[in-house]
Amino acid sequence: MLINGKKILFITPEFYGYHLEIIKTMKNSGASVDFFAEDITTLFFRIMSKLSSGYVQYAKGRYLNKILNSIKTDAYDIVLVIRGSILTTDSLEMLKKKLPSAKFVMYQWDSNRQGYYKNKIKFFDVVKTFDLYDAKQYDIEYQSLFYTQSYKDISTIKKYIKYDLVFYGAYHSDRLEVIKKVDKFCTVNNLVFKHHLYITKLSLLKNFLTRYIKFSDLKFLKTYKSGNPEILNSYSKARCVLDIELNIQSGITMRTFEALGSGVKVVTTNSYIAKDPIYSPDNICIIDRKNPVIDLDFLKVEFKGNPIYEKYYIDNWLDNIMGIYAK
Repeated sequence: MLINGKKILFITPEFYGYHLEIIKTMKNSGASVDFFAEDITTLFFRIMSKLSSGYVQYAKGRYLNKILNSIKTDAYDIVLVIRGSILTTDSLEMLKKKLPSAKFVMYQWDSNRQGYYKNKIKFFDVVKTFDLYDAKQYDIEYQSLFYTQSYKDISTIKKYIKYDLVFYGAYHSDRLEVIKKVDKFCTVNNLVFKHHLYITKLSLLKNFLTRYIKFSDLKFLKTYKSGNPEILNSYSKARCVLDIELNIQSGITMRTFEALGSGVKVVTTNSYIAKDPIYSPDNICIIDRKNPVIDLDFLKVEFKGNPIYEKYYIDNWLDNIMGIYAK
């Protein structure tokens, strides 16, 4: 990697441990990294955020100022921001003044329709996005997500197939309805479908009381998160992974790359994947989220390795994000 010896300021959400994997990769490549989470995760903040929008703005502003005040002039060679929703245009102007020699790099793993970032693009030397629509709309570079070493390790072992299809993810948009339809299809076709659709207890209660969730839906929902060891264990015994993307995004999910990196095929509702270099009908089956029918012949064919998957291994992904800007 070209970041050896570089001092990096890293601002990103604390999201399922992915920030730790990126930090580890940068440090293993010889960089020094100072990390700031863009989220406030204290219990008090979570409670107050439900009660007062004014407090949320106050707390985020105070936290952002704490970050900015801790940064010394010319302390970093590279500023790497992933998502960056906490950063305002004023704070970015201040960062540019404090770090006039640094290269500013932003990667978006959310759509601009989900978290507005268009007004921040001008502050960065490079902006890349996982969303095909955003890349075309805002003339920025498209770059997909990644998978980590633990998933790569699964690809090297001989799999004992226990599940035809597995799904792990959080409750949002129409995921519950898609899973119910896929479960029905699997039952009719004698397929083993393991699913873990996570929902917080508070959200479950709220949606149950407002009748968005019915009593019959409860069997499809879990109020506890699945750990990475459980997901890895399931992938090691799976024929396919089900991917249900957020329906306002065109980007390909992390789960897709983790599955392919594991040597597991993907069944996805994301039709945009056909436009990505990663797409191959041997390993990826696109289904209609409103009428999900899985090609049974697809299930019978074994996974076919593809050298292009190595491009999305986290080391290579990070090189593509920052390599030429770290010279």
